[in-house]
Amino acid sequence: MKKFLLLMIVSCSMTLFGETIDINKSEGTDQSVIESLRPAPASPEVDANVTIEAIFSEALNPMTTRRSARLKRLDGTKSQKGFFGFGPFGSDKSVSGTTDYDPDRHAVTFIPDQALDVGFYEVSFRHLMTQKPGMMMRIDPIVYRFYVPEVINGFKLPPEPDPKENDATLLGIDFNHNGIRDDVERWIITHYAKDPKYPRTKTAIALQYAKASQYIIGHDPKHAYEKKTYEIFDRAMDCKGYFIDKLINNGVKISDAYMNNDIFNDLKAKMFNTEERSKAYWKFNGSLSGHMLGGGGGVMSSTRDKCDIDIHTLGEIQ
Repeated sequence: MKKFLLLMIVSCSMTLFGETIDINKSEGTDQSVIESLRPAPASPEVDANVTIEAIFSEALNPMTTRRSARLKRLDGTKSQKGFFGFGPFGSDKSVSGTTDYDPDRHAVTFIPDQALDVGFYEVSFRHLMTQKPGMMMRIDPIVYRFYVPEVINGFKLPPEPDPKENDATLLGIDFNHNGIRDDVERWIITHYAKDPKYPRTKTAIALQYAKASQYIIGHDPKHAYEKKTYEIFDRAMDCKGYFIDKLINNGVKISDAYMNNDIFNDLKAKMFNTEERSKAYWKFNGSLSGHMLGGGGGVMSSTRDKCDIDIHTLGEIQ
């Protein structure tokens, strides 16, 4: 019984120490001696094969650079000492790699031994000192975070948001600040990746619709006729029109090409998944009073530049 009780206490303690990872958390990144940091602090789309680099405006003491860089993967669990000081709770993992110093560029680099897994990371540079004749100056610790995303069909996904936090507000969470709610963006990428014919093309169209929908529910329905509203819907319709034209020009039947009209209907359930969001959508819809948005007042300009995502990466039809 005593052994069981101890295990229960340990298990609960690990759960209690959970935390939400704040990618913006940093220290020492604004020191005047720093010329650049790569990746930049709080970067949301870092490549898995990244080289960590800090470049300084002054020469460094080479002896202080040898073990100055450290990279660890964060899992959202605070590290805490266990009972009686034995071992830490939490599983933040240090990433093995090689630290080097280039005296000509005043650059400290850290190259991981292998590609990074998807997740949040924290990089730190500590114990560095500048080197000048007759004196040395200590550089304060540099600590910041970044995110390595999952990649599907060339598209970098934001992390899955906490459902309660995401649904607590009308607009939810937009981690990569691209105007599309993160849960919707992830659903689009993963859902249309399974499409047997045009996964990337349908992804591009759906993302454009999601961006337009996110915009309208975040604005007062009294402004349904404002120029910006027309423009955002124009872009969604013209982006879809661009792909439809390309499909038809590539020999696809018109009826098959226009099946892409189902995309917006596919999105509705995911996009307007709370009562507040659904009400915002229908209020905006009702404010149109029978008028139609999109098409630039009846003139469509179905060109590739109307799509706000990288069509060369996502679209099968160029």
